[in-house]
Amino acid sequence: MVESVEFRPFDDIETLRSDVLKAGVLNAKALQASAENHVANLGCVLPPSPELDEASFQTLTSIIAFARSLYGQAPIAELEAARRQALASIDRLAQLLARARPEHA
Repeated sequence: MVESVEFRPFDDIETLRSDVLKAGVLNAKALQASAENHVANLGCVLPPSPELDEASFQTLTSIIAFARSLYGQAPIAELEAARRQALASIDRLAQLLARARPEHA
């Protein structure tokens, strides 16, 4: 018997945070794929919203920029700035999700 699977958007947010915090050169390519997957999961179940779309795009863009910095072995200061930017965009997306959740949960 198949049980229904509950979608939990904050699981995707926490996974994104964890992936960015733990990312290193060896998994830079996987980081981009993971980010695309988790942001796509959010987009599939959330109601259309220009604000959420923009935050999702910014999150994905900043994570990809961080992954490219890792893969290109950028200087540490540049890597950490890119990591902070990615985490800030994830936090913004989480805040928007928290506000959208009561209306659509």
